[in-house]
Formats: sequence, C-alpha cells, structure tokens
Amino acid sequence: MYRSNKNSKSIFLFLISMCHCLSFSTKAEDKQVTPDPLFDKAEFNFHTYTAPYDQKNRPQFHFTSREGGINDPNGLIYYDGEWHMYFQHKGQKNWGHAISTDLIHWQQLEHAIVPHKGHCTSKGQIWSGTSIIDHNNTLGKQKGDIKTIVAFFTHTQKAFHQDGAYSTDKGRTFTLMGNLVPNQGSSTGERDPKVVFDPETKKWIMLLTAGVNAVFESSDLMNWKRIGKIDGIGGECPDLFQLPLDGDKSKMKWVITNAGGKYGVGNLKKGIWTLEEGERMQGFDASKPRGNVGYAWQTFDNGPDGRVVQLGFMQNQHRKEPFGSHKGLPFSQQMSFPVELTLHTTPSGIRLLRNPIKEIEKLYIDTKTWNNITLDTANDKDHLGSLTPDLMDLSIEFTPGSHDKVSFNVRGIDVRYTQSDGKIRIKNNVGAIAESTLIAAKNKNGKVKFRVLFDRTSFEIFVNNGAAVATLNCAPENSRIHIDGADDLMINKLSIHDLSSIWKKRK
Repeated sequence: MYRSNKNSKSIFLFLISMCHCLSFSTKAEDKQVTPDPLFDKAEFNFHTYTAPYDQKNRPQFHFTSREGGINDPNGLIYYDGEWHMYFQHKGQKNWGHAISTDLIHWQQLEHAIVPHKGHCTSKGQIWSGTSIIDHNNTLGKQKGDIKTIVAFFTHTQKAFHQDGAYSTDKGRTFTLMGNLVPNQGSSTGERDPKVVFDPETKKWIMLLTAGVNAVFESSDLMNWKRIGKIDGIGGECPDLFQLPLDGDKSKMKWVITNAGGKYGVGNLKKGIWTLEEGERMQGFDASKPRGNVGYAWQTFDNGPDGRVVQLGFMQNQHRKEPFGSHKGLPFSQQMSFPVELTLHTTPSGIRLLRNPIKEIEKLYIDTKTWNNITLDTANDKDHLGSLTPDLMDLSIEFTPGSHDKVSFNVRGIDVRYTQSDGKIRIKNNVGAIAESTLIAAKNKNGKVKFRVLFDRTSFEIFVNNGAAVATLNCAPENSRIHIDGADDLMINKLSIHDLSSIWKKRK
C-alpha cells in the first residue's frame, strides 16, 4: 500500500510537471527544435532569451533580435504565407530566424543554421548566403506537399567554402548537404553565395564574391560547375532578381546589386549577367560623402505575384559596440524597414525605385494631413507646433520659394534642401557621423517631395518616390518638427502618421 501511494504521488507530480512544461512550449517562439545532430547543439538557445522589446531606445517598428547583435540579412524567402528572415546573429556566427505573415510583425524563432564541423577539419562559423524553394523536388527530399527550402551559405575555415542545407518543415530546421563549392583560390574569404533559377537554361545559378566574382551552374543543386564571372560589379552580398520594366511583365529585366547599394539593370544569357546596352551602374543609396549606414541589401526570393521586397541592416560605426543609444541594452543593430522595388524608364535611363512596403499602413494609429499651407501656418500651434510624435511616417511635397535653402528639422535631425544644386543633405547625429547627400531634383511643376520613417533610433528618407534614399542611425534630440525657409515657401501636401509598435508585450 505504501509503495502504491508513493507511485501515485510520483505520477501526479510528473503530470503536473509535464503540464507546466507544455504551458510554456505552446508559444511558437519558445519551442525547442530537433536540428541536424551535426550542428553545435549549444547554439540552439533562443528559448533562453527573456529580454522584453519595450526598452526606451529599442526600435519599435524596425526588427531587432530579442537578445544579441545582428547584421546581414540572409536567405530571405517567402513560402506558404510566411516571410522568412534569416540573419547573421551573434556577430558573424549563426543564422538567426524570424517569421512574419505581413512583413511588419516579426516572431523570432530558434536559430536555423549554426556552427558545425560537418566534413571539415574544424568547426566553422556560418556566414551569409541565400535560400530557394525546390519547386520541382530536384533534391528528392520533399515530404508530402511541403516544398523543400534549400539554403546555401559560407562555412568559414582557413579557406572559406560554400555549404548547403535543406529544410522539410517550412524552414524551421535544416539538414546539412555537405561542402558544395570548394574555395576557388582567388581569396581565402570567398563568400556570400546567391542562388537563383535561370528560366532560359533551366539550371540553377550561383554568384560568389570576395575576390572571385565567379558564376556557377547546377542541374541538381549539389554539383556546381564554374561557367564564368561577374563583370561590372564587386563588393559583398551579391543579389540577382527580376523586375518588370514599367510594370510590363513582357519586359522583364535582371537587376544585380551589392551590399553597398550599387546596382545594374541587365540581362541573363546562358547564366551570365550583362549590363543593358546604354545603361551604367547606379547607386540607390545616398552618394558620398556617405553617412548612411544601410548595408548588405537582399531581396526575398519567391515573393507572391513576383513582388520584390528588399531588406538591409543598419550598421553601427563600431560593430563590436552598440552606438550610444543602444549601450547597455540586450541587442545590437537593427534591420531597415522593408521596401518594395520597382523598375522605371526615366529621361536619364532605367532606374530602380525603392519605397516602404504598403503594409506599414497597418501601423497607422493617427493621421494628420494638410494641403497648400504657408510656412507660418505649417509651424503654428494648430499644425506642426501641436505635434510631439514618437514613431512616425512623414510625407511632404513643397515648392521651395525664393530662398536657396529650406530646412526641415525632424526631432533634431536637420534635412536641408538647396535649390542651387538640387540636393538634400542630412547629417546623422550618432554612429557613423557624416553627411548623406541625395539628388532631389524638382519635378516639372517645381516641387520636391520626400518621405521619412522615424523610429526611436533610426531615420530613413525616400526622395522623389524612392529615386534616392538614405538609411541612418539617429538619436532624437526633441519631439518637434519645424520648417525654415522663405515666406513664399508653399507646403503643397504634408501628412504625418503616428505609428504603433510591432512588438507585443511578453507575458
């Protein structure tokens, strides 16, 4: 009898313990995974992160990791209603992972790909790369109707090489495929594989950077043959994607970009990208002298209806330490706000335009709009003088008037427009201290327009429908918005949307 009671008590305590565990594991972000056993199990530790998202200086609509530093976005992909953001986490070490159904609200999950030894002599870090959907089950790994997601990434050894891994559970866990592309001998740091499908050759194409600038092709995603090199563009984190020119899907162009924002519009012939005849390489980020900090720009593969959405990360001046506003906080660095890319014919040639995704409207909680108001009216207590925004999406179109310079002070960040050279200049006040210069030509009606996304420690500006942009770290100095210029300056349209946070408070 005593033994029976003891067993009953043990069973009861066990069941209570199990219920307690299940109550915590019902949250998707806290679930532990069963990854490939070759991965370093110690790195699958997101379930231990407990930091909240409501610190005073944590960005509220730009993605940050719950804990730890982030940099390059990796393997961005859309599948079955989910946008997957993989990213360099804990420095250049792991592929962190977050998902979203609307590109706005993100849920961070367990790390996806972490350091491993695999078939190598030593355990290596996991650097940048790409992901694709294996629509035709080329690997033969598909389970049921769920398509396989295949990732390609750099594995750091004495001489870097390119590895692969695949997921059969919608990108949650991965199994290693092995060392796919050995070091080519051009640089010990060859890295950042970008893989796309070439509809002409019916083969997969891989671009590599860091000295080699090589192009490879494969029919099976496992065996890769070098077929040439990339001309006209260098730098880290190459990206390659298609866009319709002026929205016409019968006029598809291949756009290539690098980490720093350089891009070219061209064509893909037998797997090799070439620049469109008559075009030149361009830069969609602010020109030098360069104070903007957006870097490692990448697009989401497999976007619905051919939609091309781009993301970068916002660098600190000293990457090992957060800039002043983030010191003492559990995270470091933030992602830019997602932008949609479109391709347009202009008098100067074909240009890439970049604008915040339309889903930002989900965050609007209050909107003020004024049309055709004077400078004095704009600044009075019934207009800008009454506002103290925290998070905002501001758009303005103005006619400069008789003065050469117009100054817009947005919470302490000075945005200066000069008529004589048709440029806007912004100096970010933290991080990489420098002046960003953007071309801001008047339209045929003599008007200039720009848009600003202002978060607690970030400032993103889009000039003339996204023809020129800058991405800056910032530290708000006040809560005011004020405009200085000629008395005859006219504010043709001014809209300010207050935004809500994307983060839910952790219970």
